[in-house]
Amino acid sequence: MDWWQRKIVALLHDPPDKVLDIPTHKGRASVLMQTALRGLPDVPATGVPEGAWIDAANKSDTVASAADRLNFPRDIRAPSDFVLHPLSGQKMPLPAADPQRASEVQADVVDNLSRRTNDPQKRFLLLWRCLEDELTQCEPNVPWSLLPADTRIPDHSLLQHARVASAFVNCLPNPATLLFAIGPVQGFIAAARKTRDLWMSSFLLSYLTWHAIKVIAEQLGPDHVLFPSMLGQPLVDLWLHCEKSMPVEKPSPDRLRLATLPNRFFAVAPAEQAEELARQAEKAVREEWKRLAGRVWQEICQQVPEFAKAKTIWDRQLAQFPEVYWAIYKWDDEPEKIAELFQQVTGSKRFVKWFEGTKGAYAHNQGSVYAACYELTERALGARKAFRDFKDRAEPAGKCSLCGERQALSDLDGQVTQDWWKREKEFWRKVAEKFASDVAPEGRERLCAICTVKRFVAKFVFACELNIPTKFPSTDSIAAATFVEALFEQWAKAQKPVKDLLDTISRQPEWHAFVGMGIAKLERKAEKLDAKEQELMNLDGEWLFAESYDPKRIKRAHGVEVSEEVAWRLREGVLRKLYDEIARPNDYYAVLFMDGDYMGRWLSGTHEGLPKFAELLHPKVREQLEQQPEWHTVLETQRLISPSLHAAISEALANFALNAVPYVVEELHAGRLVYAGGDDVLALLPLKDTLPVARKLRALFSGEAKRQSDGDIFVEFGSKQWTGWLDWNGRKLLTMGNRTTASIGIVIAHRLHPLRDVLRQVREAEEDAKESYGRNAICIRWLKRSGEQVQMGAKFFYPDHCINDTLQLLLEFADLMRSKISRGFATDLMQESFALAGLDAKAQEAELRRLLKRRRKSDASLSEDQIKDWAQKLVRLAVALDTHADHTASLFDLTRPQRGIVELGKWLTFLRFLTGGGEA
Repeated sequence: MDWWQRKIVALLHDPPDKVLDIPTHKGRASVLMQTALRGLPDVPATGVPEGAWIDAANKSDTVASAADRLNFPRDIRAPSDFVLHPLSGQKMPLPAADPQRASEVQADVVDNLSRRTNDPQKRFLLLWRCLEDELTQCEPNVPWSLLPADTRIPDHSLLQHARVASAFVNCLPNPATLLFAIGPVQGFIAAARKTRDLWMSSFLLSYLTWHAIKVIAEQLGPDHVLFPSMLGQPLVDLWLHCEKSMPVEKPSPDRLRLATLPNRFFAVAPAEQAEELARQAEKAVREEWKRLAGRVWQEICQQVPEFAKAKTIWDRQLAQFPEVYWAIYKWDDEPEKIAELFQQVTGSKRFVKWFEGTKGAYAHNQGSVYAACYELTERALGARKAFRDFKDRAEPAGKCSLCGERQALSDLDGQVTQDWWKREKEFWRKVAEKFASDVAPEGRERLCAICTVKRFVAKFVFACELNIPTKFPSTDSIAAATFVEALFEQWAKAQKPVKDLLDTISRQPEWHAFVGMGIAKLERKAEKLDAKEQELMNLDGEWLFAESYDPKRIKRAHGVEVSEEVAWRLREGVLRKLYDEIARPNDYYAVLFMDGDYMGRWLSGTHEGLPKFAELLHPKVREQLEQQPEWHTVLETQRLISPSLHAAISEALANFALNAVPYVVEELHAGRLVYAGGDDVLALLPLKDTLPVARKLRALFSGEAKRQSDGDIFVEFGSKQWTGWLDWNGRKLLTMGNRTTASIGIVIAHRLHPLRDVLRQVREAEEDAKESYGRNAICIRWLKRSGEQVQMGAKFFYPDHCINDTLQLLLEFADLMRSKISRGFATDLMQESFALAGLDAKAQEAELRRLLKRRRKSDASLSEDQIKDWAQKLVRLAVALDTHADHTASLFDLTRPQRGIVELGKWLTFLRFLTGGGEA
């Protein structure tokens, strides 16, 4: 009955301002606890916490502290003057704060939050979710999110530590860790013919993961989920606002549509409840999937009664998704036994030695081997996944158009007959007649049960239940985004032909052309202008391309007859005029896939980049410990994974996914985010935005950037000015820090190129960025309409070659090609690159200078010194690129890393393509 009261006491066992006045912090904590408990059931009239609650909070504090910190000897002290980044050791000074003001503010905030509800669970949830935000809003001069839990090792905040303590308080003395995952991931997402299939695949995985997490959040509290972070997650805030009726701001539809939760989570739970909770979480996932599918089934059957004949196939296939895996490790109450088990499983004496080397003021407890418990849980899940569930999943002929794995739905019972294809095609022709904008006409698209849910669930369920917009840009709309921006900027010229275009198409309702462009940046621009521009945003980008107005193509794609006269008038009369006046829309677009490097190692605490303990201690503490020989080994040991380190990684990835990624992709640029699940990002981009977006995302991931006054992102890799925290809307957002890296794969494809192939290739490009270019790299695959493929790549920076920002160098040269150097320079270099590959750097530089002079525009002010400088920069880049060269590959295999000068030639040829508006 006192579950939530105990959690409130543990959450406030230390006041948020503890380090501002350590000697009196216990008194301030007592006041906060009494305030937060006032009026709740089972609380004495005086408001004084019961002794059992205090004892439990102290024990959870002891376990959380043992997991997060070193077991320091007695009388080791340090001032609170800075914090250290937990993953990089970067230092950030703490601004001066008024202890008296901080004490008054935190008392008022806790009092105000507590007065909003007398329900123990809701009061805890309010304190967990809103305490940090309310403190920051009421007193922004105090860096609440940065104040360290321990000044001796100031690499984790007190608020993080408090949330860990509240998670452990009801789990002791027998905690267990639970690792839960759903899938399949890549195959499920890649099964997409339309871009909205791609988005909804990602959203469904995120949404179903939340339903598993919600079981933990409802029964134990969201703080029990140690990874990923639940704070600020849109679906969590929606749960608090709607289901818990709490005064938490309801997330906007644009935030709710983002797929920001990964497909797995890591939680701590009481050992006696862990298995039942895991089973309930699995049940919740399956029941929610069944409910979503049931809604889709009901809606389609109402419109197409014949659909009900597919019930047998429908039920059989729905049971195949999702796959659910979970593993539990129940902690032994003796930490030495956990260390011994770790040694038996892994063969490592790491924790046995750890006990011997870290004897301080306190005895070791379960928290001391948190890292071992995480590793044992991770290994248990790996073993569970390896133990496959073998089920009969045989599917007859007539496969689904999306996944190509399962039988398409039909009125057939599974037996292959002579008229199989005819009957199946007729079945889906009837569906397409009712859902013409959702399914290809004439039975050319046939879906299985799972892919049918993906196709229709946004329209039939999420649009009404979550109020999320169902518009998602097609590849045509993404490719045409730059063209639409140009129309807005030159509206005086474009207004009349655009009006003619819209008026003519509006008289053809059977085309289903007004399905929405779904590009946020363009929609915001249109809102400031007249109604006709806003109407343009409802037009799919397909209808901005002259090639779309071929009567045969319209018949094939949309199943409607169009007269040659109407098609010709739109194609030659309206669009050609727009092209002549403004520009021609680009036929190419980009898909970007970003993934953190070695994230599994960072999460397990085994990455070689993790700081050593000596790097994370206050200098005064380090000096004292260095005088004690028994501590030398510990000081040179890498930081162990801990609950607060997990919380820090989780917070950093959530900050990136919820703030940085949507801002860059959808506010600064005219792209559309498919998902941002922490370290991994999938986005659709117009061609011209490709390199700038990649550069900004990579820099924001490691915190080597900042928002400028004009809203753009300033990037400077390797600068000493960065701390690992971003200044973002007046707040300090934790990032992964400058020791972490990420790699990006990009595919440049024609808007009509099969999406499934593009998705496969972008993942291969990202893998090549890691494997062929050594991580911290970008790899681009350029799929030409002719069928030729060209691949190029590079690291984001090469300090050893005095190249601090590869993409910035390339973007600056692109600007030079627009203004002062003919684009033919790239062609010249590509033609000569194979011959130049055998020459030294000086000879290459001399030839580049000659080519630059030759291609210098007659009216350009480009001096000899500038030509020399650019020749040197390009040769340095070529030398750096040569470090990746695959010397065993054929000279003419442009899909492998070539000699540096050849790779440079490919890059500059690609820049020629970019600066030419997508025309080679």
